[in-house]
Amino acid sequence: MKSGFMIAALLLLSSVFSGTVLAADRIYLMAGQSNMMGLAKTYRLPPTYRKTPSNVTFYYQGRPRKLAQFSYFGPEVSFAHQVARAFPQDHHIIIKFAATGSHIEQWMPGQPLYKGMLRQLGFSIKQKDPKIEAVFWMQGESDALNKTRASQYAGRLGLFIRSLRRDLKSPASLFIMGEVDPMGKDFPMVKLVQDNQRKVRSQIPNTYLTPAQGLGKIYDHIHYSALGQMELGKRFALEYIKRAR
Repeated sequence: MKSGFMIAALLLLSSVFSGTVLAADRIYLMAGQSNMMGLAKTYRLPPTYRKTPSNVTFYYQGRPRKLAQFSYFGPEVSFAHQVARAFPQDHHIIIKFAATGSHIEQWMPGQPLYKGMLRQLGFSIKQKDPKIEAVFWMQGESDALNKTRASQYAGRLGLFIRSLRRDLKSPASLFIMGEVDPMGKDFPMVKLVQDNQRKVRSQIPNTYLTPAQGLGKIYDHIHYSALGQMELGKRFALEYIKRAR
């Protein structure tokens, strides 16, 4: 009897440590504009990043996809590999929803992008009242184009965060945003948007800001290169891992 119990226990431990039993679902939402969508060339990814880890499910445009399936990629690739290694016994579910050139007003509750994002979550996650571990946000470049939108950024982003946590029924979800850093005379209000990002970080609990310093860009000095996107995804992941429960 005792030997049978020991064999069962050993089999259970073996299955856990071999990765065949996933302890929990960790659900992430990644949203924003073109730097979340990604203009980095997929062929520049190292071979290991072109495969989807066995404990990761990635949803994009309402359907499960393989990572690095398309010609371009965003921060989801390196993010997925980082969290998959950090929590190998968990199932990591990533839902991405992005709109190129969008400004914060278009993401307000009731607006098409906000409603579309919630619909995408509903298509992707079938469980009732899922807990969203973290929201990753890469947006604000369009708001740096003029002073009116830039000056209103903090208030609108704050409303977005509070509304999203309420509608997702995940009040303790981490909100991790990437610092915007477009270069050039077309973006005169970058510093004001950055200041408003820091303001939101200081005022709303469980809100964090990852720096843009050192992230490589492509020729337009706005969008991140392959190296820049891989580093952005790592920074998102490390910020989450540091604070994950």
